[in-house]
Amino acid sequence: MENNFDLEHMQGFRINPQVWLQTLLAIAGDKEMKTEIVQKIARESGFHLDQVEVLMATTIRILMNQTRSN
Repeated sequence: MENNFDLEHMQGFRINPQVWLQTLLAIAGDKEMKTEIVQKIARESGFHLDQVEVLMATTIRILMNQTRSN
């Protein structure tokens, strides 16, 4: 999933939680892809691999709750 948005103009920025949830679930279900993505996020953010794993799981859980309520 490639994002093309300007971080300088984020006011009013919204994501589609269903699309993001589907994407994250697809990534989480593919061990090789998940490993690659987690390593890339860790490398670019400075977070430890375990922290990125928690971040991904928490994001999935939040998006699941949002899509259920809609």
